[in-house]
Amino acid sequence: MAKNRSTSGRGVLAARFDDDLKDRLRSAAVSPQFLLAAKAALAAAVAWTLALAIPGEASRYPYYAPLGALLAIYPTVAGSLKSGLQTVVGLTIGIVLAYVAVWAGDPNWATIAFVVGAGVLLGGALRRTAGGGSGIASAGLFVLVIGNDNLGYSLGYLVQTVVGVGVGVAVSALILPPLNLNDAVGQMSRLRRTAARQLQEMGEALETDWAADDPRWSERRDDLMASARNARDALQYADESRKGNVRRRFHPRDVRRDHQHVEVLEVVAAHTLNITNMLQDALHGTSREHPIPRAVRPALQRSFTAVGDVLDLWTVEEDDAATLQAAEDSLRALAAAAYDSSTPDVPFGAAAAIAMSLHRILQAVTPGLRIEGAD
Repeated sequence: MAKNRSTSGRGVLAARFDDDLKDRLRSAAVSPQFLLAAKAALAAAVAWTLALAIPGEASRYPYYAPLGALLAIYPTVAGSLKSGLQTVVGLTIGIVLAYVAVWAGDPNWATIAFVVGAGVLLGGALRRTAGGGSGIASAGLFVLVIGNDNLGYSLGYLVQTVVGVGVGVAVSALILPPLNLNDAVGQMSRLRRTAARQLQEMGEALETDWAADDPRWSERRDDLMASARNARDALQYADESRKGNVRRRFHPRDVRRDHQHVEVLEVVAAHTLNITNMLQDALHGTSREHPIPRAVRPALQRSFTAVGDVLDLWTVEEDDAATLQAAEDSLRALAAAAYDSSTPDVPFGAAAAIAMSLHRILQAVTPGLRIEGAD
């Protein structure tokens, strides 16, 4: 019996191991980096095959075709097209620079310095059209030193690179071009949850009296700013991935709505950051800031929780009317408590300022809430 139990246990462990291995292999297979590597390998192989079939002098330089394909491979179709065109433009300018230098004689320190210096200078001036960097200079240097006055080398270099770039752009556009929409949605959702969680944690800060130098204050600020930056970057990358992408026809999406959501979330993040800064100073008070009165703290804590709940359910729930009503009621109670605690010496405390920021957050997200019976 013990042997059977042992065998059964090993079978369960083996099944779990197999499932974990399958999950890891599946994740690796759909990894953007894995897909990019596979497309680069395919493009280089196809470019090399085509390069060998090109007749004439260009067939002597087939190795430039895979290089052109590699330079044109980019995660997005628009990026591949841009990178490929910049490669061809940079190469053409480099060849022209090399032939200008050839008129001065054989390669020497002066002609090499001219090609490299002029190439780097033009690369900086033509960054948008030629890619910048050292592409122009390196192309001119190759032609000057290797090809010199051999026109066949220059043409072969250019022709094979153009072939490689064409293959790279075609592979990028036709072989599973990524849309990156899911990542953008995920980053927006992460920003919403981060802001909601941090507002709710402000209630914890009130209850447990976080010290002004508690590292959790800076951690919350860093997390919030990073989430806002990631959401904006992911949306911009998703926009770029749609350009020239044939798959966008099968995955329609209201991009304007996504941009509106990010703009709202950036407003929410800004107010949440402001609340964090005010609460850090006002929780225990500073030399220029009175501490938040004890009588106001329960109402402030309820407001943090209620507004955080609205954010937690924003764009998720079918009907947010009850959650929104609870948040509005809590803010009215907070405003009354802040007014009651005011004195001639402290007519406007931090609680009133925080209440205004919470009100601004509700104003920003209310148009996106689902409220039954609302126009």
